[in-house]
Amino acid sequence: MKPFLFARASSQLHSGVVPFSTAPLLTKNKTPVLRITTKAPLLLRLAKTMIRWRIRGGDRLVGIVERLGLLNVIVQYPLGRGVNFSVPLFRADTCWDRHDVDQYERRLVHSFCRLLEPLSDVVLFDCGADIGTFSALVCSQTSRVTRVMAFEPNPDVAQFMKRNLLQLLIPSEAITKAVGCCKSTGRLEVPDYDNSDHARYLVLGDGALEVVTIDSCAVRGGDIAIKVDVEGGELEALRGAAETITSARNCVIAVEANPRVARRTKRDPVECLRFLQSLRHFKFEIAETAESPLISSALITEGQKRNLNVIAWT
Repeated sequence: MKPFLFARASSQLHSGVVPFSTAPLLTKNKTPVLRITTKAPLLLRLAKTMIRWRIRGGDRLVGIVERLGLLNVIVQYPLGRGVNFSVPLFRADTCWDRHDVDQYERRLVHSFCRLLEPLSDVVLFDCGADIGTFSALVCSQTSRVTRVMAFEPNPDVAQFMKRNLLQLLIPSEAITKAVGCCKSTGRLEVPDYDNSDHARYLVLGDGALEVVTIDSCAVRGGDIAIKVDVEGGELEALRGAAETITSARNCVIAVEANPRVARRTKRDPVECLRFLQSLRHFKFEIAETAESPLISSALITEGQKRNLNVIAWT
């Protein structure tokens, strides 16, 4: 379990900020006082700009901002369509300024929403939701999604996922469980190449973590959308959604293709596309390049480092 990094923060409230409940996030001997604001601290925005422009000292400035206690806030970014999105800056994985939020999986979100446009009353399954970023961005850019079911097994971010789903203005459910091919239990492991929360993956067997299937949600018929980013468990998640996919009127499905995960699992993400094609006819597109991949060959090429996202639609 990767701990959150809490910086010291003043208990004094300033104009434009309100207290935020931190009960689920408290750790021994640490009682951070978090505040909500609508902008990232100026010094953090400067540091992020330096990093993006490859100006030396940007990363060091982020560390200084943290030590000053300026990251001990929740920034509530207003998105489109009345959606607000709360980001905990004190968490290393989500220390984001507005530019980071706007650019998050930008091509994937844009292509995903474009393919949703002909559909109606879409149920979105967000598997590997973290704090609900993908759901928030999609719902801020299209009106086609009318219900969200988000799965995130990391209990440390449950409060933020729930808060962000409540701000979608449509029915939603935050499910603090993992998704797989069958009902089971397991635990989260940290790979040797990345110790961030985003890289943790499911190991079935011993463990208190509950594993469920998308099919268990009993959504049959109508239009559905599924985003699967579960660090190597994508094929299992899709197998556990077979009835949902085959019974749907229309489907839009996004699957991550991560080279490091493929090497760890010794399984190419093309297996996900082949499985989907075995259920019904799909078209495929790589969101980042707009290319149509062939399911007869591997998606991950020799020496590839860049993560890709493949969208399948009926």
